[in-house]
Amino acid sequence: MSQYSYHYDDLLAIQEIIATTADRCLDRYYECSTADYKADGSIVTEADHAIQKALTGALAERFPQTRMLGEEHDHERQLEIVGGDCDYWCLDPVDGTTNFHATVPLFSVSLGLISRGEIVLGVVYDPNRREFFGAIKGEGFWINGSPAARPRQPEKLSRCIAFVDFKRLEKEIRASLVLDPPYKSQRNIGTCALEWAWVAAGRVNLLVHGREKLWDYAAGVLLNAEAGGQAETITGESIFQQSLKPRSVIAASNPRLFEQWSARIRALR
Repeated sequence: MSQYSYHYDDLLAIQEIIATTADRCLDRYYECSTADYKADGSIVTEADHAIQKALTGALAERFPQTRMLGEEHDHERQLEIVGGDCDYWCLDPVDGTTNFHATVPLFSVSLGLISRGEIVLGVVYDPNRREFFGAIKGEGFWINGSPAARPRQPEKLSRCIAFVDFKRLEKEIRASLVLDPPYKSQRNIGTCALEWAWVAAGRVNLLVHGREKLWDYAAGVLLNAEAGGQAETITGESIFQQSLKPRSVIAASNPRLFEQWSARIRALR
């Protein structure tokens, strides 16, 4: 079990470690990466492996008691860490690998920290904009180390921007959102972690996704919660579980919008 409390100074140190490590690795492989295909059809590049290895070592120097669960670890190791009782990092070294490989400048590094069965710290780093989105459970949400000031959020769905991942949604939900969208405008940028961060920042107001993995949402769920947002699975459960099974997501930048958005999505099932 955890023998350590995590504070703002730790968050700043973690952000510095991520920036130093990720920038070096990303600069090396951007515009020249090669890709291999994993069993689920997604791709992995040299940058994914390089960042995961480098961050594992760098974080272990400051937090030797905290283990690493990386997206690129083998499945057996992932299961062993999730099923244990130690604190662990949950890392997506390059969230948006397809974008990165194609040189689309929309990708991020996502790092969540799980302690005693809860997400207690989260960081999403956007290297192209040099933006850090960080949160500590019960302590708040920061952008580049400063308390985030969100723009005023809309009152109604019809005035909202929504992140919608059509590919992984149930057919009925997908069809209805295409034919009768309740929102003003829709986006999908190919990086789950950055989508969470932008909802937390109030730049986008709504999010729905059919299948996010632990490293897709581990940081983002906390960012949004600490910013005043709300999120659940489509079936009304807490998104985070000590499990590698994919989870559906309904999220909004505040509870008022979440009530409208979740009711609309669930009525389509």
